[in-house]
Amino acid sequence: MVENKKVKFGMNVTSSEKVDKAQRYADFTLLSIPYPGCEFFKEYKDRDYMAEGLIFNWKQDYVDAPLSIPDFLTHSLNIDWSQYQCWDLVQQTQNYLKLLLSLVNSDDDSGLLVHCISGWDRTPLFISLLRLSLWADGLIHTSLKPAEILYLTVAYDWFLFGHMLVDRLSKGEEIFFFCFNFLKHIISEEFSALKTQRRKSLPARDGGFTLEDICMLRRKDRGSTTSLGSDFSLVMENSPGATGSFTYEAVELVPAGAPTQAAWLAALSDRETRLQEVRSAFLAAYSSTVGLRAVAPSPSGAIGGLLEQFARGVGLRGISSNAL
Repeated sequence: MVENKKVKFGMNVTSSEKVDKAQRYADFTLLSIPYPGCEFFKEYKDRDYMAEGLIFNWKQDYVDAPLSIPDFLTHSLNIDWSQYQCWDLVQQTQNYLKLLLSLVNSDDDSGLLVHCISGWDRTPLFISLLRLSLWADGLIHTSLKPAEILYLTVAYDWFLFGHMLVDRLSKGEEIFFFCFNFLKHIISEEFSALKTQRRKSLPARDGGFTLEDICMLRRKDRGSTTSLGSDFSLVMENSPGATGSFTYEAVELVPAGAPTQAAWLAALSDRETRLQEVRSAFLAAYSSTVGLRAVAPSPSGAIGGLLEQFARGVGLRGISSNAL
């Protein structure tokens, strides 16, 4: 919530645990990470689905919940949290997801509870992104194909937990679409749990450079203006040939743990492919059922059938209609 308490007609109708006077959540480590509600996503739709540059107005009267995260949970993220009100929707969602992924990947045995005020808009947004990110890394739901993991998260995380798609669509609050379209913004290695796990398992080595060291060098450090153009791993670059420039032979030139390096790079490449396949399947199914823009037919009819069934069930589409 961007509020400490939800107020309707001058009355407090609900409150968040961060202002619970009875201290019923004393056993929890509380993180208050205010994120705009579904109403804000009408602006996203009105901007032709462009989240870049879209910044929430934190100066509105009802917004009184500041971001609050214990320092010991953020030291490894290299994020300036004091600037959160200056982030656009892309950067805010990315940084919050990085935080949640770091908590999931922490060494302790604690669990993670994610929720908003009702649990059917912002909650499934981040749970879906968490689930799909970990699946793309090959860490969960390993037997599921792209269309199957999409079916799971749409049916379970969104519809089963009460997302009111027809109501949101009637108001132009397309947070559901934003979630899956946003996958294009989390394909890089900075969102990969494999990177964290790999560093935990690596033995100590000498001071020589490995392929990962070279990949992580910033432009100003490495002095190249051609293929080494990203601040992150080269396999995530969009420029043609950047990924292709890393052949298996090139990896073998690195003496320290080359097979492991090659497997790691391959896993990151698989991550991008997997997330892109899920996004493409969603866009195709969404276009053919809800209606958005012309895209290629879905590779699987299952997710389209689910959306079609839901659309008819809530009255969004007539029984005899095939397309909007």
